[in-house]
Amino acid sequence: MEMKMYPFSCGSYVIDRGILDNASWGEPYEHPIPMFAFRHPRGVVLFDTGHNHRGLADPRKWYGKSVDGFLEIRVTEEDCLPRQLARAGIDPSEVTHVVLSHLHIDHAGEMTSFPDAQFLVRASELPFAWWSAPNQRNSYIFNDLKDTREYNYLELPDDADFDLFGDGSLVCIHTPGHTPGHQSFLVRLPGHEKRIALCGDACYGPSNLGGALPNSGVLVDVPRWYRSIQRLRHLENCGCELWFGHDMEDWRAKTEKAMNRK
Repeated sequence: MEMKMYPFSCGSYVIDRGILDNASWGEPYEHPIPMFAFRHPRGVVLFDTGHNHRGLADPRKWYGKSVDGFLEIRVTEEDCLPRQLARAGIDPSEVTHVVLSHLHIDHAGEMTSFPDAQFLVRASELPFAWWSAPNQRNSYIFNDLKDTREYNYLELPDDADFDLFGDGSLVCIHTPGHTPGHQSFLVRLPGHEKRIALCGDACYGPSNLGGALPNSGVLVDVPRWYRSIQRLRHLENCGCELWFGHDMEDWRAKTEKAMNRK
C-alpha cells in the first residue's frame, strides 16, 4: 500500500488581515484552518486536529477570551475533524499518530477525539501551552487540553528533525518563532516529484515568506521566526512545495491540484 494524503479544512476564521501581514489592518480576511490525514503502511497519521467541535454551542464558555481575536468563527460540527475523517472512510480509532504543529486553538482542538494515538510534539511546546507568555495565553484553550495530560506523548527535542517511520515519507522539522515548539511537516508522496512542506503557522502565506512580519502578538520569538522562514525559503529553493498555514488562495489552489492528482 502506498501512502495517501487527505487535506481538510476545519471551516474558516474571519480576522483582521493585519494580524497575518502587519500591513493590511482593517481588512477582514477569511482564512482556512488546515489539517491533514495520511494513510501509511504503518498507520494513520494526522497533522494537526483543527478546531474543537465541543465548544461550538457556547464559544465564550469553552474558548474564553480567545473568541475576541476573531471577527467571525465559521466552523460547524460537520467541518471538524471526526466528521471529515468519516467522510474519507477513516475511523478515529484507526489513528495511530497525531503530529501537532503546536497546541493553539485551531491546531490541537480535537486531541481528545484520538485518546489512543501517540502524540508527537516538541518538548518545549507542552510546558509553554500550559503556562504560556501573556501574548499567547488566549491562544491555548484550557478546555481543549485539560483531559490530555496523561496522553502518550513523544516529546521531540528542539532543533532536530524526526523521521516518523524512518523512510523519509513523513518528517517533523522544528520551525519555532510563532511558538517555542512549533514544527512543520515534510511529506514525500509516492509518484510526486516534489516534496511537500506543510508549514503550519511558521508561515501564514507568501507575504511572510517574502519577509512580512506578522503582528508581534502572535509571535513568541521574532529572530527565531525569521530563521524558520529562512529554512522554508531554502526548502522551496530546493524544489519543495510549500503549503502555507492560513492563505485561502493558496489553500484552494493546492487542494484542487491535489484532488486532480488522484
